[in-house]
Amino acid sequence: MKRKILVIENDNDIRNIIALVLEEEGFETHSVPEPKNLEEILYFKADVILVDEFINNKPGHRVCLQIKQYEQLKNVPVIILSTANDIEVIVTECSANDYVKKPFDIQELIDKVIRVIDTKL
Repeated sequence: MKRKILVIENDNDIRNIIALVLEEEGFETHSVPEPKNLEEILYFKADVILVDEFINNKPGHRVCLQIKQYEQLKNVPVIILSTANDIEVIVTECSANDYVKKPFDIQELIDKVIRVIDTKL
């Protein structure tokens, strides 16, 4: 069974690149520019959620906080994607599992996704 990755990224090009790279690695992906609600996130049954820190000028860590406070999603690993200088602080405050700094190295992204999946198992 393929592991599922949800990509929440408002930049269409970045979202498509991430999805393509992860699909080439054997993952099933679903990507959205911004989730409408937590039920949309829950519906996909992701093994890992990638969240952009800046979703249409709103902080993505708020989405991460909502995910981590939602009973049915709280154990799903979240990786924040960001250009923020204080990303380590953001990750700690929203209880994300890891982060990838933009511009990101594709192999680093793949390695972190695999690591959080392996940690979850």
